[in-house]
Amino acid sequence: MILLLWCRRYGEIRWSLGLTFITVLVYGAFRVASGHAETTIIPSANVAGRFDSNIWNRPAAFLPQGTRLDDFVTTVGGAAELVHDSRDFETKLKVGGDFNAYVENTGLNFFNAHLNGYVSLDRWVDQYVRGARLRVTEHFRYTPESPGFLTGVRQTFVESDVFSTGIQGFRANTFINTTSINGSYPVSRDLALEGGYTFALRRVGRFQGGDVPGVSFFDTNSHTWFGGPRYRLTRNDSIAAVYRQSFILQSRSEGGRSFSTTLVTLAGNYTKEFQEWGLSVEGGMTFIEPAGRSFPSGRITATTQPERDTVLRVILSREARPSFFLQGGAVISNLAQVGISHRIYERLTLDGSAAYGLGQFFPNTSDSTFQNFTGSVGLSYKLTRNVTGDITYRYTNINRSGGTVDYIVSRHVAGFFLTAEWK
Repeated sequence: MILLLWCRRYGEIRWSLGLTFITVLVYGAFRVASGHAETTIIPSANVAGRFDSNIWNRPAAFLPQGTRLDDFVTTVGGAAELVHDSRDFETKLKVGGDFNAYVENTGLNFFNAHLNGYVSLDRWVDQYVRGARLRVTEHFRYTPESPGFLTGVRQTFVESDVFSTGIQGFRANTFINTTSINGSYPVSRDLALEGGYTFALRRVGRFQGGDVPGVSFFDTNSHTWFGGPRYRLTRNDSIAAVYRQSFILQSRSEGGRSFSTTLVTLAGNYTKEFQEWGLSVEGGMTFIEPAGRSFPSGRITATTQPERDTVLRVILSREARPSFFLQGGAVISNLAQVGISHRIYERLTLDGSAAYGLGQFFPNTSDSTFQNFTGSVGLSYKLTRNVTGDITYRYTNINRSGGTVDYIVSRHVAGFFLTAEWK
C-alpha cells in the first residue's frame, strides 16, 4: 500500500509495462508448440538471522541523538522459479520476497521483493532469419536497504548494471526496474549487426532516520540504446564497433524541476570465449552533455574455471553512469571486482569477493568523490539434497569527500542462512 501511494504518479505507466512483460513471460512460458515442451516450477524458502552494525548505512552524526546503529535481524521469505523450454521459446523467471524483523528497532521492519527473468526468442526468430537472436530481460527490486554493487561468481541471473556505480546511499525505500531487449541480425556468415534498448527506472522514497542538509536522492529514468557490427574472426574470437547513447531524465526525490543528461559512447569490443573461460574487452570514449566533458572509458570482464571446482571472475570498468545520490546528472564510475568460488568437497563451498568503487562527481571530478570498498566471505554447506546452510560476513567502508557533505562510515554484517529449494 505504501509503495502504491509512493509511486502514484507513475502507477499507470508502471502497471502497463509490468502487465506487458508478464504477458510476454506467460505466453513464452506456457505456449506449447508442436513437439518438445517442458515446464518446471522450483519453489524455495529461506530463513536467516544476522547482525548488522549500521542498519542506517550512515554515520551516527547524521542521525538524531540516541539513535541505535546496530541491531539483529530475522528474515523469512520464499521464491518460485519457472523454467520453460519449448521449440520456439526458452523462459526463466524467478520471483520472491522476504520479511525482515528487527529485535530493537521494530518500527523499521520491512519487506523486500524481487523479480528476475528473461525470455529467449532465438529459436523462434531463427525460423525466419537463420542465426538471428532476440532476448527480453526483466529485473525488478524493492528494498529499504541501499543496494550494493558486489556480485556473486556463480550467478543464476545476471542483473542489469545501469545503477551499479559503487555508490550507496542512506536507508530509504528504493524501487528499481530495468527492462532490456537485445538482438542480433546476421548479414553474412561472419558478420552480424547487434543492437538493443534498455529502460531503467529508479524511484526513492523519504529517508528513514531523518533528512540531512545537502543530501538528496534523485529519481531517475534512463533510456539507453546501442548498435553496431560484430565480425567473427574465428569460432571463439570476435570484434565489434559499438555506438551507445543514454538519455537520462532526473528530479529530486523530494520534488523539484526535472533535468536531463546525455551520454554517448564510441567503443571497440573484443570477445574471446571458450568452455573453460571467457574474456571481453571494450575501450573507447564517452561524451557527457550538458557537462561538456569527455573521457576514456572501457570495461574488462574475465571469467575462468582453472579446475572443475573453482570459478574466478574479474571485472574492471571505467564508465559513465546516472548519479542518483548526493548529486544528479552523470558520475564517472571506476569499479574493480574480483570473486572466487571454490568447492572444497562435494557438500562444502567457499566463496569470497572484494570490490572497490570510486565515483567522481562533476565538475570537480578529482576533488568530489565517493569511495566504497566492500568485501565478503562465506561458507555454504549442503545439509541435504534440498537444504543448504550458509555462514557469511560482509564488510563495507564508505568515504565521501568534497561537495557539501563529507563523511566516513563502516559497516559489518554477519549472519547464518538456511535455504530450501525443491527441484
